[in-house]
Amino acid sequence: MKIVKNIIYYGIIIFAIWFAWDTYTKTPCDRVIEYDISFDDRFRITENEFISFVERAEEPWEDAAGRELFRYVPGSAFKVNLIFSEEQALLYQGRYISVELESQQSGIDSLASRYQSVVRRYESVLKEYETQLKKYEQQVEYWNAQGGAPSEIYDQLQNDERILDAQFNEAENLRRNVNQLADENNNQIEDYNDGVSDYNNLFKDPKQFDAGNTDGTEINIYSYDGNQELMTLITHEFGHILGIDHVDDESSVMYYLLNNQNKGGVLKTADINGLNLSCRLK
Repeated sequence: MKIVKNIIYYGIIIFAIWFAWDTYTKTPCDRVIEYDISFDDRFRITENEFISFVERAEEPWEDAAGRELFRYVPGSAFKVNLIFSEEQALLYQGRYISVELESQQSGIDSLASRYQSVVRRYESVLKEYETQLKKYEQQVEYWNAQGGAPSEIYDQLQNDERILDAQFNEAENLRRNVNQLADENNNQIEDYNDGVSDYNNLFKDPKQFDAGNTDGTEINIYSYDGNQELMTLITHEFGHILGIDHVDDESSVMYYLLNNQNKGGVLKTADINGLNLSCRLK
């Protein structure tokens, strides 16, 4: 009986030592992490497209490690979840505003072109009217000083007056058109500026990586603006699964803020150093 107890006792000790040693020597890169996906169809991509993005997000880490680290296996316990959030709704709203702004800018440019064309026509007609009016007034003044104009000159002056009236009316119509176009242009610019203000208010602050997170058992992606951001978010969270913490280099995937320097999802030296340290690769 004592021998059995000793065997059990030493067996427990040996198992504890083996377990501690195995835990200490193993790294996150020593096994392939199998995952499945969960998809919300309110996002404007298909489920197959999302799977493709996740698989592509594995590649930077696997290329750096020189081995397979992740594998998509339907039914796996580990999940990469695409969860529609309020922020994603705001991003779609911003995208809609952006398209509207482009359309409004095109309308403003077109209206400005029309305005300049009408202004040039107005200035030309007005100048011609003023020139002909001056000549007409000089003729009237001259013939009045002579006590009256001969009948043929009088008829010509009457015809000149009708032409002047027509030119004046054309100039007046063009002037009203110029003012109308100016008002329309000002209204369009005001609407455009309001749209720009709305857009800027949506995105005035840098986005932290709380657009995605992980607790080690799953990855949650809540929002992204474009395919590059989605790739970077997933690559960032895969980095955490590999035991890599945030780094200080703003251009690195593992920097805590998403920005224009790291949104391409390309690993930098700080990212690779973090992988080497976590997985004891070098």
